[in-house]
Amino acid sequence: MTSPVRNFSASGDRSTPAVALRAVASTASAIVELERVLDVFRTVNRTAKDVVSDSRLQQLEWVASELAIALPLGLSETAGDSLEDLLAPDAVHAYLLLGRGGYLRSMPIVSTDPTSVDASERIRIYCLEAFARHARLPFEAPELPPMTLRPTVSPRYADLITKHLETDAEQWTEVDRPDVIVRGLAMWGVMREALPRLGELESMLLDDLTLTADVRTLALIRQPQGGLRGRMPEPETITLTPDTARRLEDWTKRRTELITRLHGSAPRHLWLSTPPHPDSGVPIHRRGISKWYKKVADAVQKKQDAAGVAEEDLVPTRWETMRRTLLAQRQAHEDA
Repeated sequence: MTSPVRNFSASGDRSTPAVALRAVASTASAIVELERVLDVFRTVNRTAKDVVSDSRLQQLEWVASELAIALPLGLSETAGDSLEDLLAPDAVHAYLLLGRGGYLRSMPIVSTDPTSVDASERIRIYCLEAFARHARLPFEAPELPPMTLRPTVSPRYADLITKHLETDAEQWTEVDRPDVIVRGLAMWGVMREALPRLGELESMLLDDLTLTADVRTLALIRQPQGGLRGRMPEPETITLTPDTARRLEDWTKRRTELITRLHGSAPRHLWLSTPPHPDSGVPIHRRGISKWYKKVADAVQKKQDAAGVAEEDLVPTRWETMRRTLLAQRQAHEDA
C-alpha cells in the first residue's frame, strides 16, 4: 500500500520519512488485504465505469491511503491483524476521529481550522462500507453526518457576472473577439437558463443543441444526485431565449473553426478548450470550466473591492454555489 503521507513535526520539519511510514503500514495483514480489495475495484473501473467511476475509485484509494496512515497511529490493538479487524467498530471510530481532526492530511494546509467537513466523513463511511461489502465482512456503519450544502448568496452576483462578461466582450469587435470570451458568453447564458451542474455541462454534445428559425432548444441530461444509485438520468429539453441562442450560434461558428485545426476525428462535445490553451479544440473538462468560472468571479470581486462596495458575502467562486443560488431564486419566483 503506497501512501502520499508527509509527516511533520511540531517545528514543521519532516520528522518521519514517508517511506518509513509506508513500510510500517505495509507489513500489516489488514493493509495487504485492503490492497487486494482495491485491485478489484481498479479492475472494475477499467471495464465498467458505470459500476465504479473514476471519481469513486479516487475516493476509495483516498480512504485506503488514510487507513494506511492511521494504522501506525493506533486505531485498536488488533486493527492491523486483518481487514475485518480494521473495519471493526472501535477501529473505524478511531479512524473517523483522526480524519475529522485533520491528522491524516497528506500535506499541511493554510487554514486556522484543519478539521474535515461532514462531506468528507460521509465519503469515508461510504468507502468503508464498500470495502466491507466486497470482502463480505460484517460492518456496523456509523451514523452519517447530515447532508449539508454551502449556503447560497445574493442572486445579484449573477447579474454582476453577466455585466462583466458583456463589458469584456464589448472591448472587441465581433470578428476580433477571443474564442474564450465568445464561449464564456454562451456558457454563462446556458448556466442562467438551464442551471446545469458541472458534470452535466461537461457532457453536453453538439447534437443536443437545436437552433433553427422556429426551434431554439438544448437537451440536458440531469444526473441523479445524492447517492441515488440505480436511477436513470433524467432527460430535459430547455427552450432558450433569443439572446442565449444567438450567443450559442456565435460559439458554434467559433467551435467549427477550432476543430478544423485538429488532426483525427472531430469531437462531439459542445464545449471545447480555446486558445491560448495548448489543447485548444478538444473537449473542456469540468475542472477547466470550474477554473474559468473562478477566474471570472475573482475579476468581478476585484471590481467590487476597487469600487469600495460594502458587502457581507463575496462573489462565489464555486460554480455549484452560484447554480444553487439561481435555482433558489427561480423556485422563489415559481412559488410566488
